[in-house]
Amino acid sequence: MDKWNIRFMKLAREISTWSKDPSRRIGAVAIGENRRILSTGYNGFPSDIEDSVERLRDREEKYKYVIHAEKNCIYNACLNGISLQGASLYVWGLPVCSECAKGVIQVGISKVYYGHVTDDEYDDAYWTKSFRITQSMFDEVGIEVFHMNDNDIR
Repeated sequence: MDKWNIRFMKLAREISTWSKDPSRRIGAVAIGENRRILSTGYNGFPSDIEDSVERLRDREEKYKYVIHAEKNCIYNACLNGISLQGASLYVWGLPVCSECAKGVIQVGISKVYYGHVTDDEYDDAYWTKSFRITQSMFDEVGIEVFHMNDNDIR
């Protein structure tokens, strides 16, 4: 990996720490031409929705409110009138789920880099299936996917 990929993944990892989610912190950063930061996002509740400890600790309740980092990154770009056509997306925490993959495809992102600490973090059957669907969709539309692990970005 080149130094810029490492820098942007480190930035996505830092952005993940902004999440208040006690069980999973995910961060995303969209990068455009000439290595310009276009947008950022982390997993959390919509603006002005109370992210109380009680809501965050109750997994079933939390899932009703949380927006994934990738979608937050896309929404933040939209709020600022920024196109993500041809951008690269760096995601730290988990691979892109199939729901977020649809948004990534729709806004024209061309490359996705994802990183996490270990491969066994997302052993859950639901997420494994979701990631397979994501890879299939990305393959079909020609989005390049690159995996980076914790050792790559030290």
